[in-house]
Amino acid sequence: MQSGSLEQQTLSGLFTLEGAGIHSGKWGRVTVHPAEPDTGRVFRVGPVSIPAHVSSVIDTERCTTLGAEGARVSTVEHLLSALHGCGIDNAIIEVSGPEIPILDGSARPFVEAILAAGICSQGRLPRRLRLHEPVEIGEGGSLLTAAQADGCTLEVTTTFDGWPEGNATLRARLDSEDTARYGAEIAPARTFAFRQEVEALLAAGLAQGGSLENALIITPPDGFSTPLRLPSEWCAHKLLDLIGDLALLDARLDMKLTAVRPGHRINVRFAQTLLQSGQIQKE
Repeated sequence: MQSGSLEQQTLSGLFTLEGAGIHSGKWGRVTVHPAEPDTGRVFRVGPVSIPAHVSSVIDTERCTTLGAEGARVSTVEHLLSALHGCGIDNAIIEVSGPEIPILDGSARPFVEAILAAGICSQGRLPRRLRLHEPVEIGEGGSLLTAAQADGCTLEVTTTFDGWPEGNATLRARLDSEDTARYGAEIAPARTFAFRQEVEALLAAGLAQGGSLENALIITPPDGFSTPLRLPSEWCAHKLLDLIGDLALLDARLDMKLTAVRPGHRINVRFAQTLLQSGQIQKE
């Protein structure tokens, strides 16, 4: 038996959010509109439409960037995580600026905006991805696996060289009828960096819009720039990012996924492998 809503869903109304991008520091605006059934989630940058799909990924350095026809949009993962976590299958995402605003560094502002706009069913079966066989990929110290299951469950483990206190494992179930759990246990987790990384990021031209208002800065073994919002918040954010990158499959997932040390590059590779190893269907 399938879990979650048996129908595709979209927004009841639109919402707009704006603010600085965490990497460029440039101001941006995003307006998310309802969309017709079977549209999927589509970014619009000027006249160009960029499907929120693994085939649109052009960069995974520090964030996930999509592009088409010379247009691009960066840092899409938090917004896509919120849409996927809230069961929004179809949306038109109008973007001004080079990247999606970072807001408070989490997916919580997007979830709040989605719930304020409202969610409506659309009377058609959603696309679902079911695997033919188990999938496993590894890279460096990262390992991601998936096996067939009813509904979608995820388990994420973080480990860090030189910071054993950061070893953590969190589990979650993605259910389009239980947005409250995603909103409470995953969405509030902020992007994070280690204090020693910050200067290197700035020197590389990244994190130009980063601040203590939109990022958690960790000073091992137990120093945090602001109080944690969630237990093992850094691990919850890795789970948030994974959900956002898996949203690029443009389907509900029927599988059990396990991720050790996930990151955008391997997440996208994993999504590509899942697409090749499974079948999209409506049932």
